[in-house]
Amino acid sequence: MLIEFPILTYIVLLPAVGAVFTYLTGSDRAARAVALAFSLVVLGLSTVLLMGFLWTNVISLPTMTTAGNHTYFAVEQSPWVPSLSISYILGADELSVVLVFLNALLTPLALAISWDEHHRLPAFFAMFLFMETTINGVFLSLDLFQFFVFWEVGLIPMYFLIAVWGGPRKKYAAIKFFMYTFLASLPLLVAIFAFYFYSNPHTFDMRQIIATTPIPAGTIGDLMFVALLIAFGTKLPTWPLHTWLPDAHVEAPTGGSVILAGVLLKLGGYGLIRFNVQMIPQAAMDMYWLLALAGVISILYGAIVCLAQDDLKRMVAFSSVSHMGFVTLGIAAGVYGFTISGRGAVLGLTGAIFQMFAHGLVSAALFMVAGSLGHKIGTRNISELGGIAKRAPRMATFMMISFMASLGLPGLVGFVAEFSVFLGIYAAFGLLVFVPILTVILTAAYYIWAMQRAIFGPPNPKWEAMPDLHRFEVAPLAVLVAAFAVFGIVPVLFLSLISNWAQGILGGL
Repeated sequence: MLIEFPILTYIVLLPAVGAVFTYLTGSDRAARAVALAFSLVVLGLSTVLLMGFLWTNVISLPTMTTAGNHTYFAVEQSPWVPSLSISYILGADELSVVLVFLNALLTPLALAISWDEHHRLPAFFAMFLFMETTINGVFLSLDLFQFFVFWEVGLIPMYFLIAVWGGPRKKYAAIKFFMYTFLASLPLLVAIFAFYFYSNPHTFDMRQIIATTPIPAGTIGDLMFVALLIAFGTKLPTWPLHTWLPDAHVEAPTGGSVILAGVLLKLGGYGLIRFNVQMIPQAAMDMYWLLALAGVISILYGAIVCLAQDDLKRMVAFSSVSHMGFVTLGIAAGVYGFTISGRGAVLGLTGAIFQMFAHGLVSAALFMVAGSLGHKIGTRNISELGGIAKRAPRMATFMMISFMASLGLPGLVGFVAEFSVFLGIYAAFGLLVFVPILTVILTAAYYIWAMQRAIFGPPNPKWEAMPDLHRFEVAPLAVLVAAFAVFGIVPVLFLSLISNWAQGILGGL
């Protein structure tokens, strides 16, 4: 089968069209149906695009361009503002296609877990589709100006999801989220103009910038690396730029937390690889230690702070800081280690990318469970729970599986991601691998302790009539648990796809 239509444009813009139709329905029932239908169509298109990379003999992606040793497929391009060298350019590679698929998968699941929302529901569901457009736009844009537009506009739907449909401190959390991420975009904007003015001829085309690496090595490149690390590290988030995340998660509605943790954080990891590694490779080799340091501190800090958390949502939020530390440390291991140990260190970058995908699946399930628990009994405090396995066995089962996936139980997707990062770190930094290994022990400690108190502890009489998960909550959680197992037992397709891409990128450094 040959893709002859602009599939990337459909993937990017179709959710925005769906958002408009969803908002204009004026009926909760119609809004649910329209939003879910559009999100499933985008999921289908994203699956077709992914299959084009996995099975090239089945689905061909004929339109492609090459930037140095890097190839983009299904490229769509047309002039936008020719006088400023700004163009509408979309293109997919192995990095972006995995994250686009993740976004397309989690969006209908976030809609499903929010099925019982009644407050301004057409606007609520429209925000999810609008956000899907902006996120896909970031992952697929090959023009820096276009990338920045999608990057900034994406703040709007998440801000409103928190500010309108959030918890008691929603205004504070929404403003904090917006200000942190908006201010962090300023160094990104400065870096984008630097890329433009240093390129010859001046261009915003990311393919040309990657191919020519116009930023001079030395002080300028190193300063740009730090500026971009601040911009993308805030979104990731990495220590010490993470403080907006726990407040945003605690106050966000359940579906909002699913997208925030599952996909929105991955914009930061994507930016670090696309900009810091591909566009300024010499600076990446000079400043890899800063990325590694941020990763090590984030890993340890997030895990230690989790031990002190009582709110289940807050604990999962801080665990995201720790797990995203694996991404930054894995990237650093790949950049530094490839010159030392070759293919061994490729697993660092491969594992970092797979960790983004795995964390997207696992964190989505964790926030679904935590959010559903809070809705049903009015609290997420672990100390107030106890023995819920007897009252809500379905909820207890999904909570336990999600905890096990997050702590890296073999056979589930989290283990594959973390083990790949471990191998890459060992190849690059040797015994530094014991730092993330120690974190696995801490992660097991806070998850098992939480399970013992919440699921298997003495029953709390207050929750005698606690309801179990409804069907609309079971369905998305079942899909995610199935994904844990599929990508944990048979990860080879994604890993080989990502590994070949990572080896080409690191070899080009």
